[in-house]
Amino acid sequence: MNDRTHFEDYRPQTAAKHSILEKYIFAFFNIVKNSAVGEAPKNLVYVDGFAGRGTYDNGDGTVSPGSPLRALERIASHRDLAAKVSTIFIEKNKANYNDLTQELARFYAGHPHIREPQHSNGTFAETMTTMLDEIEAKPDHTIAPAFIFVDPCGVDGVDFKVIERILKAQRQSEFFIFFNIDGVRRLLGAADHIKMRTLTMLLGSEVRAKQLSEQFAALDVPEKREEAVIAYYESLLTSETPAKYVVPFRIEFEGRRATSHYLIHAAQHRRGFAIMKDVMWNVGQTAEGKGGLEFVQSGMRMLFTPQWDSIKRSVLEELKTGPQIVSYFYNDLPERPDNRLARPAYRNALLELESERKIVVLDKDGRTPKPNRPKRHGRITLGENYWVRLP
Repeated sequence: MNDRTHFEDYRPQTAAKHSILEKYIFAFFNIVKNSAVGEAPKNLVYVDGFAGRGTYDNGDGTVSPGSPLRALERIASHRDLAAKVSTIFIEKNKANYNDLTQELARFYAGHPHIREPQHSNGTFAETMTTMLDEIEAKPDHTIAPAFIFVDPCGVDGVDFKVIERILKAQRQSEFFIFFNIDGVRRLLGAADHIKMRTLTMLLGSEVRAKQLSEQFAALDVPEKREEAVIAYYESLLTSETPAKYVVPFRIEFEGRRATSHYLIHAAQHRRGFAIMKDVMWNVGQTAEGKGGLEFVQSGMRMLFTPQWDSIKRSVLEELKTGPQIVSYFYNDLPERPDNRLARPAYRNALLELESERKIVVLDKDGRTPKPNRPKRHGRITLGENYWVRLP
């Protein structure tokens, strides 16, 4: 699929990606503007490195807004963000870029209270490198916190060195990366010079490209190969950049028992990590139908599937040492960088365990049983100040 035909069909997995993006960027900018020590940042930045043409065809003569318009809509909906967030849209394909600039102009004409969107016809790597060079050449320069969306049509153009440089330059910046595992599988082990160059750019060095190719070739089970590739890329982010909180969201092909791609979030703070997992979990759909860090379309359960019996067993294991305040499950555990569970998973697990009489909910004093609690939408609630224990 080329860069033009990619936008001729708005598919469920694209809708899921956009839903995650829309829900999270609002949270990200509010976290950054409210969490600064001392004076809050005057400028915030949103970058769409592969912005496309701005819209998708629905196949019925109508169009759906693409990521640029969805991000702008979220920013424009909050006056404080509209006044602070600068937006930058990058698109390499000339035809797509021409369409994009028209869409951006139309949006700005209807929302003049936002900062005027900036745009560039070029590659993500070259454009961002030029921008960083210009900023860093200025005395007493300051790089604003940024949320960077890297969503290529394929693998080509994702430059690890640029990602690394941006994260090191601003310790509040985050990345949301489309990682085309299907495309990477085809590149690994290839002798073709151009393919190796793409892999080298993706991983940041030829040494890494060869290292991962060797690891990939040594495995013969497709699922193990996939796990190895994702683990390798995650380890690069956590070891070579300040992004110590990384979470992947798996999306499979429609009707096929195979992974199409991952959406990888790289954050430098545990709060953003936990919130993104909440967002992903609520968008996710699995064979069990209860949310998770994946978007299953074939009905086949694979990596990172929320196995509810396993989740509940982990909760019971935590309670073997004695009662725990619920906030431990809602806040402490989800913020651990090696934890792939989100707050909705723990909340549902605790409520199910209570209904199964496997745990007892205690009042805020940590001693008095509290089975009767407020309900929301017909379902009993479990606030973070309650306690839980084994019977």
